[in-house]
Amino acid sequence: MPILDDDQINAIILKGKGEKSIREYAREIGVSAPYLADVLHGNRNPGPKILKHFNVKRTKKVTIEYTFTRDKK
Repeated sequence: MPILDDDQINAIILKGKGEKSIREYAREIGVSAPYLADVLHGNRNPGPKILKHFNVKRTKKVTIEYTFTRDKK
């Protein structure tokens, strides 16, 4: 089971959706049309039903910032 971030999952959803309407596709994967639209617009995270349908796990992007300091001698 691949571990993907939200952008990658959305790309898979859009590819699977193809020419179908959001309503048709949402019914097919077992979620509500407003929820699917919110996921595709980035307003909500893909939930368990969507992840299970596509057989993927979700990860979050993490940004780590750090600074170097030098000891003064």
